[in-house]
Amino acid sequence: MNGSMDSSEDFRETLAFTIAETVLIGTVSIFGFGCNSFSFLVLIRHKAFKNSFGYLTAYEAFSNACVLLIFILWATPWTYLDIPVELHRLNTLLGQLSLLFVESSFHCCLLITVNRFIAVMYPGFYRSMFSERVTPILLLVISMISILYCCVYFIDGCNFYYDHQYSVWTFGTEPCSQMMSFYVDMCYNVFLFVIICCVDVVVFVKLRAATKKMMATSGIQGQSDNKSRHRRETRLFMQSFMVSTSYSFMILCFHLIARNTTGFSLFLCTTFVWGFSHSVGGLILIYFNPEIQRRLVDIRNFGRFLKDPVTVIAVRPTTTAMSASQK
Repeated sequence: MNGSMDSSEDFRETLAFTIAETVLIGTVSIFGFGCNSFSFLVLIRHKAFKNSFGYLTAYEAFSNACVLLIFILWATPWTYLDIPVELHRLNTLLGQLSLLFVESSFHCCLLITVNRFIAVMYPGFYRSMFSERVTPILLLVISMISILYCCVYFIDGCNFYYDHQYSVWTFGTEPCSQMMSFYVDMCYNVFLFVIICCVDVVVFVKLRAATKKMMATSGIQGQSDNKSRHRRETRLFMQSFMVSTSYSFMILCFHLIARNTTGFSLFLCTTFVWGFSHSVGGLILIYFNPEIQRRLVDIRNFGRFLKDPVTVIAVRPTTTAMSASQK
């Protein structure tokens, strides 16, 4: 009798955790998908973002949205339901596809960091290094490297899939899967974000020194343009820095902290924090870009904005022109 009651209580507890996991990942993914998709549409249509930084940011938002769409359509329902045997191959393919878009986001993050580094440290070379000709090449390089990264997981025995039992995205137990998990996924991405952090530190020091210099010369005439540019560069740097920080935290949780957790904590340190970091990326874009905020406030005219952005933006010509000239 006691054994039956214990089993019943365990079942209810397990069911409660499963429902909580499903609701959490579903809610976060839907919210993040909305933020990133909305930001992506504004970024590709608003003339203030017709530049290298804007295109790289748009690609990052698109990649985030794709990751979260996989979470919505696949991870959320199969957190609650058992994955049928006939869908195991599709499970592996979607795992590989999620890695493709994750790496696209990471590589965009790296190039955006380099973009801010050049803009702050070597502004005279910025337009030539991130020109209209160079930007499409950079986007193509990001895509090709991400595809090559993903291709290694098509080798037999190198699997990445969603595990219903633990509600986590995980690598297989095969030697190839474990090798890819350590050398390709963890070591490569950690190295990537070590570079990003080092570059961010250099840019931060430069911006801090520039801030002190401007405070010392605040009374000198002709400083308004420099102050405006400095505020812009600081804002864009903070956007890039906060996105890279959220990704770094996700990698730390997924590969290190998760090793010492089980149950619900394991879910939080893997699946949840993964979806959360990409969702936060979209929220950061909205927070640091007034152009996106205005479109969100004026959501009723969003459809008209997508069809004819110039007509809708004409209501705020001065602000738009200023934004376009500053980025």
